[in-house]
Amino acid sequence: MAKRIVWTSTAKKARREILEYWIKHNGSSVYSKKLSKLFRTKASLLETKHYLGKPTDFYDVRVSLVSNFSIFYKVHTSEIVIVGIWDNRRNPDDLRKNLEL
Repeated sequence: MAKRIVWTSTAKKARREILEYWIKHNGSSVYSKKLSKLFRTKASLLETKHYLGKPTDFYDVRVSLVSNFSIFYKVHTSEIVIVGIWDNRRNPDDLRKNLEL
């Protein structure tokens, strides 16, 4: 059964910052558009394949990879809540404060 996808404000902010960074870094929006499409595609896949990602050390949080990024999410009865997006090249010590747990 398909579940509704809900993005937390923290996840939306992280997604926006990632896309803006790559636009500025590359001087073009081509890569950011590609990433945005990959994020949307993964979210759509999670609507029906809720347990696609691996469990994490965070309570009730799963993670699924998209290129160099991790999408952290929770599975609820009627929805999938995306709690954060993380660039896997960043310092892992900063991860917890960038998720809306």
